[in-house]
Amino acid sequence: MNFLSIDIGGTNLKYALINEFGQIIIKGANSTNAQDKSQFLESLYKIIDLHGQDVQGIGFSLPGVVDPLAKKLRSSARLAFLEKSDFFNELQTKYKMPVTIENDSNCAALAEKWQGSISDEDNAAMMVLGTGIGSSIFLNGQLVRGNHFAASEPSFMIVDNSQKGIKKTAALLSAVSMIEDIGTHLNFPNIKDGKRAFSEIMAGEEYASRVFTDFCDQVALLMYNIQSILDLDKFAIGGGISSQPLLIKQLHKSFEKWHKITILSERTITVPKIVSAHFYNDANLIGAIVPLLKLIGNDNIYISSSL
Repeated sequence: MNFLSIDIGGTNLKYALINEFGQIIIKGANSTNAQDKSQFLESLYKIIDLHGQDVQGIGFSLPGVVDPLAKKLRSSARLAFLEKSDFFNELQTKYKMPVTIENDSNCAALAEKWQGSISDEDNAAMMVLGTGIGSSIFLNGQLVRGNHFAASEPSFMIVDNSQKGIKKTAALLSAVSMIEDIGTHLNFPNIKDGKRAFSEIMAGEEYASRVFTDFCDQVALLMYNIQSILDLDKFAIGGGISSQPLLIKQLHKSFEKWHKITILSERTITVPKIVSAHFYNDANLIGAIVPLLKLIGNDNIYISSSL
């Protein structure tokens, strides 16, 4: 039994055929042109038309606030033209097969809870570092969505009250921007070259190291704030950057910095385990089929969700 998984990201529209055991059979990617609705939909239909006859359902991983019950995108910075539309219900009718939608960070968390780095945890968080920053939380084994499907949106956290507007928040915190900043400053031929950026960081290049440490400090601040409220056991870090062991090491150091901000906080707040996501950049794709498996009653899926 195979399913088509489609992950709409800030840079790429990724897709994969995935079987009921979470194994990727084939995968590919196209550039995401979310500014042009007609081009975006054309590229989407091409993928479905190419693989739709080989699958039993389509699962979407989407950026923004998602209502998986009504199959509607409530709000999205990158897919505003799909907000509150019946597009995904119409897609289900058009292709005569189940279609499910889920927030991209939730998809990553569902994959890691199913077979990954938090599969043995009842109280844990997933943080995805990419174009922006996303997170998802499991409490007592349940994925927490919130009454308005907007739970765990760290981009809206106020992190610097000395700034104005969006700069007060974590909305500009971006692993992609961090790499590009280093690449631009050091005159890389390709400013998006993450491997070279990390080579410079590991070599101790002053600017690269400072930008990287500041990025980790900001991510760890969000983690610390979440931990101070929810008292979790583990944070799994996803996104392409999560494959870098140095990232996890520095996040531990940065978290310890915030943990020691007062004597009482050090005695009170438990330092959680911080680990890389098992599926790295494939987490969204694999997690997008979890709702489909639940829909058809697959016995391998035990993950529950809370509204």
